[in-house]
Amino acid sequence: MISSALGGAILQSHYDSYSLHVPMSAAPASLDPLNVTGSPNAFNYSYSQANLYTGSSNPPLILPAPNATGTQFRWLSTVTRTTDNTLIPTSGFRFNITSPPPPSQGKQVVNWTLTIPQFNCKTCTSVQVIFDFFGNITRGTNATYALFNGTQAIQPSVTFTALGEFPPAATVSCPEIFCIPVTRYVGYKLTLSFTFAWNGTELPGMSADVGEIEVASIGDPIPSCVAPVSCHFMQQDQSNSSSIIHNTNLSSVSYNNTLTTHVQPGNVSTTRLWWDIEAINIYYPVGYNVTQIKLDNTIVYHALPEVPLEKDHCAPGTACAESLIALNITDFTPSGAIHNSTITIISTTPNSIRQLTTLSGGVPTRFFTSGDQIGIKILNNPSVVNASISQQTGQLNITFPQPLPIQTSPTTTLSGGVFSFNLPSDCGFNGELCARDWNVSAVFTSGFDLGIKSGLFRIDSLQVSFTGSTGGDNALSIQGRLTYGNGTKKASGVNATMFAIDTGTPVNTPVTNNQTKISSTLLYISNVTLVNGVFTQGQPLIMLFTVVDPDRTQLYNATIIIEHEWPGPQPHNMSVTFSLHPGDPLGDLPFGTSGPQTYKATILFTGTGVQVTLTNLRTSPNSETSTMTPGTSPVVPNRPHAGLFNLTLTSKIGNTTETPSSFIISPTYAYVSSSLVPSKYLSASNLIVTDPNGNFSTTITSHSLLGAKNLVMFLLARDATGIGLVNNLSSIALTDSTILLSTTDSIGTVAKDQTVTATLHLTNNSTKITEVITVNLFIQGNPQPVGTKTGVTIPPGESRTVTLTFPAPSTVGLYALTFSSPEYGGPLTSQTIQVTILQSNLQILIPAAIGVVAAIIILGIYLVRRQPETAETEEKTKPAGSKPKTPSTRNPTSKSLTRTQDPS
Repeated sequence: MISSALGGAILQSHYDSYSLHVPMSAAPASLDPLNVTGSPNAFNYSYSQANLYTGSSNPPLILPAPNATGTQFRWLSTVTRTTDNTLIPTSGFRFNITSPPPPSQGKQVVNWTLTIPQFNCKTCTSVQVIFDFFGNITRGTNATYALFNGTQAIQPSVTFTALGEFPPAATVSCPEIFCIPVTRYVGYKLTLSFTFAWNGTELPGMSADVGEIEVASIGDPIPSCVAPVSCHFMQQDQSNSSSIIHNTNLSSVSYNNTLTTHVQPGNVSTTRLWWDIEAINIYYPVGYNVTQIKLDNTIVYHALPEVPLEKDHCAPGTACAESLIALNITDFTPSGAIHNSTITIISTTPNSIRQLTTLSGGVPTRFFTSGDQIGIKILNNPSVVNASISQQTGQLNITFPQPLPIQTSPTTTLSGGVFSFNLPSDCGFNGELCARDWNVSAVFTSGFDLGIKSGLFRIDSLQVSFTGSTGGDNALSIQGRLTYGNGTKKASGVNATMFAIDTGTPVNTPVTNNQTKISSTLLYISNVTLVNGVFTQGQPLIMLFTVVDPDRTQLYNATIIIEHEWPGPQPHNMSVTFSLHPGDPLGDLPFGTSGPQTYKATILFTGTGVQVTLTNLRTSPNSETSTMTPGTSPVVPNRPHAGLFNLTLTSKIGNTTETPSSFIISPTYAYVSSSLVPSKYLSASNLIVTDPNGNFSTTITSHSLLGAKNLVMFLLARDATGIGLVNNLSSIALTDSTILLSTTDSIGTVAKDQTVTATLHLTNNSTKITEVITVNLFIQGNPQPVGTKTGVTIPPGESRTVTLTFPAPSTVGLYALTFSSPEYGGPLTSQTIQVTILQSNLQILIPAAIGVVAAIIILGIYLVRRQPETAETEEKTKPAGSKPKTPSTRNPTSKSLTRTQDPS
């Protein structure tokens, strides 16, 4: 044994949580986070008095003489001298049976005479005999200890005979330490006896160690101070922010080892220095590291040659709840007494707040927009890990600096969490809240731990002002300006995208990019489609892409990389890779035998990253889900933005990579606030980059703009740091409606093969866009148009009339006529015509009673009166606001919900 039996007995006697001695209470948050009052009960201490017995200072009586045949007795050095860290000779011994063993039975007896002095240490109520006794029993041997007062057995003989190690394993920390109470024998000389016996048939290997024999009085723990007095202070180490310094004062430390003992027999009153060792036993929480102890102004640990009598540092994760340093104070007080001294203990713990991270939508970021919700993620790890939950729990205070008007309040926590606050909705009266860094700080305080952490974040905002808009032929041009903060700082070089959507329309129009580089030998992606190009938080983006194998004789494996990029495109190292091979979760190989394969990527922006679920439409519902790498600039799920995806398909033969890979860029999506969904994606502008003054101008020319009931043009912008447009300010450039109001003139009954005129009246409901369309006329049963008019131009708010001529069908019946426009995305309106054998003006019933002659006469009179009929096809133009001739009958407007996306 190297550790002290005294110190071990101290720890064994009080091997429980300090909370059992004194009620615990968490310290309140200090006004000064750099100097916090800790629990007065974190540190406890006790006094001990002891005398150590050795073979040189108090030699035992050994009978018979040691080292008889087959036995060995040798002295050991089992205790460390506290003055110079050297071993004390003869502080223990070992007896063992050698080989060959003794020829006959016998025994070895070692008797120590121990004096039991009077004790007077504070809170000491008893005195004990303490010693180490352990070893190994073989067949035919035993080991015994006993304690006598003369012939009276204070501790009857305890004999170990069971084969193997002794004493038996126990649950206490030091099972080889024995403690025998002897308080009633103060003043007496007692005999501690050890006996080792053998019967002559023993096996070699019997061994027994005895050491660290002490007479000691051990006091109960004393609180370092009693509330409301403070003696435990915690502060952050100014030279190492990850460390907390604890300063604890033990005041009124006193002892005097000169006292009176009534020596027996005779009850002789004897006053002298009875105790050689006075120990101060300091108990402190697991997780603390004691770095310095001073007795008044003298350092007693650990910058001197002197060492502790005992140092037992509990390991985290064990049942041990407190550590111990036992100091031999007599090393520093030669007189054997001190009075009203102070022991100062300097110890350290890790800063309990290990991490402070600013989050937006659960994603770590330092950059925020006015009106954002900021999340403060605190990871707190108390150092007193073996203590109870209540002792580890404390108060957490999060503080934002002035003039940020963010109210916070303390919260009770152990491990921290995510705490959310709303940032100011604007940049303040003079813009003082934006375009600068702010420092948020968090302070955790408990009775035993202090945590201090701060983090920088930046508030800024992009604001857009639209300076003009003009319409064109199926086009809109928007002009505007981007500024930072309160509108005074120009936002130059900022990337933006203008989008056109039809709000309130739940049916999305897929938008597709087709491959321009087709391989004749390797796998390639033929197209990529965004099914719902406009979506919001909590909704997934659905992206489809098709993989083609041009060489069906070669069975390929593949990897597909889906990389998120900002418009430009601008990659930022955020991607996910899927391996397509036999046995993969999709079960979709081989490529060649199944023809082109269409894959669906379901993409969801979350606080834990961008999650992508890949499926093959042929083998669905088989799927594989993975999360994109974090990237250099995060996709924040609560922040509107524009983005796109770069897909890379690499062919493999086995594990061998083939080149080149196939690349394709998806259309640009619009991730919007919830107020803009549901909406139908219409079109997006090319990349916009603001000029040095923050100005921009863009034009969207697309047939997709036509036919929108609630057309909304809006801007999504993002600077290099991730700052976007202010969420609570409008980014809408304009709203309009591009519905064409369509009516027709009624067509009467017509004869087979007769030339017919159909008349369509169109009114442009838009206030900006001149709609230029082609009008096709379809008749039921004929897939080809029977009439076409190109270049029909309808300025905003005006009307146009389109007339088309066509031959009536050759078969009698009721037919539907449909006016349609490919630019408009489908049908404009429809009507019906009735086809008969004769024209309607010849269908006269001639009663049989009149006779043929009368019928001829009547028919002749009618033909004389009939005017010539001219069929023509024309386009009549009426100025806006004029009153058109009212037709006798017009069919109501009809609008299709589906249309073909034009390539422009």
